[in-house]
Amino acid sequence: MCNVKEGKDVKTKGDLQNLVTSVILRQTSEFTVDDIYNGTLARLVGSDFYDSLEVKQRCEDTISTLFIIECLEVVGRGKYKLHMSFPSVQNF
Repeated sequence: MCNVKEGKDVKTKGDLQNLVTSVILRQTSEFTVDDIYNGTLARLVGSDFYDSLEVKQRCEDTISTLFIIECLEVVGRGKYKLHMSFPSVQNF
């Protein structure tokens, strides 16, 4: 996996998108949009994006996109889990 920027190093919308995606892909159990939002905010301290309305929107949009391409599945009202498998992780 690539080196994802956090904190004050998150300067562009691309950096923010990479961070949101990495927070989602690192989930090991069920999660909600708020879980991803809070996890992203915790990694944005010191960034101009911290507490920006764009963060919540990016979280929602990324979850929707990953659901549409069948990388996530719905497991309850507003709850998701990863549907993707990571063979490199399963082999350890």
